[in-house]
Amino acid sequence: MSGSYLYLVSLAQQVGKVAFVTSSLFGILVIFLTLFGVRKIFGTYKYLMVVFSALGVFLACLEAVFHPNLHFYNNGFAYFSLKAPFGLSHGFMMVILPVYAGVYSLTISMLAVQFVYRYCALFSLSYLSYFRGWKHVYWIAYLFFFGLIWWIGAYYLLNMDDISANYFKDEMILHYEVLPTEIPMMTFLAFDPNDGSLRWWDVLYTVHISSIMGIQYITMIYCGWNTHSKMEQKIAGLSVALKRHHRQLLKSLITCPTIFLFSPLVFIIYIPYFELELSFPAGAAYTAFNVYPAMDSIIVLMVITEYRAAVKRLWKTVLLKISICARNETSYSSNQTQEVQLATM
Repeated sequence: MSGSYLYLVSLAQQVGKVAFVTSSLFGILVIFLTLFGVRKIFGTYKYLMVVFSALGVFLACLEAVFHPNLHFYNNGFAYFSLKAPFGLSHGFMMVILPVYAGVYSLTISMLAVQFVYRYCALFSLSYLSYFRGWKHVYWIAYLFFFGLIWWIGAYYLLNMDDISANYFKDEMILHYEVLPTEIPMMTFLAFDPNDGSLRWWDVLYTVHISSIMGIQYITMIYCGWNTHSKMEQKIAGLSVALKRHHRQLLKSLITCPTIFLFSPLVFIIYIPYFELELSFPAGAAYTAFNVYPAMDSIIVLMVITEYRAAVKRLWKTVLLKISICARNETSYSSNQTQEVQLATM
């Protein structure tokens, strides 16, 4: 494909804004219901739910404000932003770009922590002490450790050098009408274009983020599968409908992040090693990241009984207040009409 990709970039940004609004609305609703509407979710798990939903909204907010873009070109990709909002400097934007990656790491780490908590709450109650009191610091440190090292890895290992700047120069001019040095831009280049050798800093980045993703995903799968296996024994005497509900919930909790959080990044980081001749914008990958918070919130609202009941109560309350306001408005209008009629008699 040749020509400008600016239209596709603009389209991806608009989709990102829609994803941000959707994720924010559902995320804020989940946070509100968790804090004030759901009675049976309390203690540490309540705060885990709130933090996770807030991280999802923040991740979508970063994309909507800073519009990070991704472009694949043969053996590598460019990660950049065409605009600096609020008049931010080039240097500040070079710090912000990897912050998005750091918040992504916080999100998947928080997801893993939730799976660990669910497993401990059901089958290893003694380990719940690590989620209470001052021991909250353990899982908070876990989150920020992985968020920080991902940010550091992206900031230093994706730093654009002369070789990568020259490699992407013509591509950026052709499709985005800018030079790589004119915009905040980070690059990943698997092979040196001069001699075909591996670029070890970029390989190190691959190992770096693959390790972080692997730890979180293996934790999810291990806790999820063990929870499923042990719950199958506990629910053996329940109805077929309840069994199906439990299995669907577990599948949703694992399948949704696999599709929207992990799979796009695996595609992004490994496709350059296949030495394909390609040139295309991949802003849709960030849209997938931003859609996930909305999907997760919808799953929570639809599948978990307490949230469904809380949504129904909230909806009835809203309808009741609207009805009362409408009646008051009708009564006020009627009184005004009568007063006018009396005044004209």
